[in-house]
Amino acid sequence: MLFDHFDQVRVINLKHRTDRRAQMLGELRRIGADNDPRVAFFGACRFEDAGTFTSIGARGVYHSHLSILEEAAAQGASVLILEDDVDFTAGAHDTALPADWQIFYGGHYAAKPNDLQNSDIIGAHCMGFRAEIVPALATYLRGLLALDDHPPIDGAYVWYRRAHPAIVTHFAVPPIADQRPSRTDIAELRFFDRWPVLRQAAQFARRFKRLLARRNGSAAN
Repeated sequence: MLFDHFDQVRVINLKHRTDRRAQMLGELRRIGADNDPRVAFFGACRFEDAGTFTSIGARGVYHSHLSILEEAAAQGASVLILEDDVDFTAGAHDTALPADWQIFYGGHYAAKPNDLQNSDIIGAHCMGFRAEIVPALATYLRGLLALDDHPPIDGAYVWYRRAHPAIVTHFAVPPIADQRPSRTDIAELRFFDRWPVLRQAAQFARRFKRLLARRNGSAAN
């Protein structure tokens, strides 16, 4: 099982997003990991302003990843970090990592899909880290915060890998974790997420889109 490669599995979730927590519990149950003692929800960091980030949400996501990594570093643990909008594919449960892996991308949207190792990557919704690299990675991410112009968390991981080319990165191909359509906590809300009636319609549309994508994925398999 994928989770067997990690000492800890942490799911980033804002406490008020009970909808995402429930959906994430469903995803964990679907792959047989709902009672896994390695899994715990992490209360996402939240700020009053964006600081040096493009949005409040982007700042919160960055600090949430960083806090989880710093906790894992203190415990000498490997960790799989999941964001609470993850949808696992049918193959997620049985995913095996190579013996020499150090960073794992379970989900990714690549600028160069045929050259993942050198590509810019969007998405950090399913990221795994071996214990041996976690302390240095956490220190690196903390150091980036001193810069006025730094990337969001997915870009920061790319920066770290480029600064340390000897790090062995493994990408799930095809990805085993997608991001489900849902109301954003990172960018400014769209107009249809601000009004209660429209928000309900948008939520229904997202559920339908998710169901359709899952059915199409099953048909392809």
